[in-house]
Amino acid sequence: MRRILAIIAIIISVPLLTLGLLFLLAAGDASGSAGTRLLAAGAFVAFGLLPLAWGIVTLRRQAATSPEALATSAIALARRLGGEVTAAQVQAEFHIAEALAQDTLDKLCAAGQAEAQMREGRTVYVIRGLQQPLVVRRCPYCGSRFPAREARSQCPNCGASLELQKT
Repeated sequence: MRRILAIIAIIISVPLLTLGLLFLLAAGDASGSAGTRLLAAGAFVAFGLLPLAWGIVTLRRQAATSPEALATSAIALARRLGGEVTAAQVQAEFHIAEALAQDTLDKLCAAGQAEAQMREGRTVYVIRGLQQPLVVRRCPYCGSRFPAREARSQCPNCGASLELQKT
């Protein structure tokens, strides 16, 4: 319904802006009524720009909150956040209702693009292709694992050289 109203507003604004332009051109005439024509031109332009601006803003907002655009934007948000996103983050980022954010993420799960995981009492949607791989230092002999951020080159348990491994 809002889409139809936005289109109607844009259609209405075209003749108003045209009349404003015509009155503006007529105001350039050297006759004595140039002031009133200029005033009429300003009124037509003002009344034409308001529905035009509202219609464009409304149509752009609806295009940005379409299911396809929201799914693409949610994946882009997850990319920025390390491959994981919640419904609350999608809701806050795109200024949409909670139900619409949840529905968007559920559709991503149904399409196989995301996986829902429960963490600390909330649902986190993980997009596997976007997650950063976890790198650890691993001993090939005893199997011990150490964080990659530690500057360690030998295993403290057996003395073997540590290897970097992505998990």
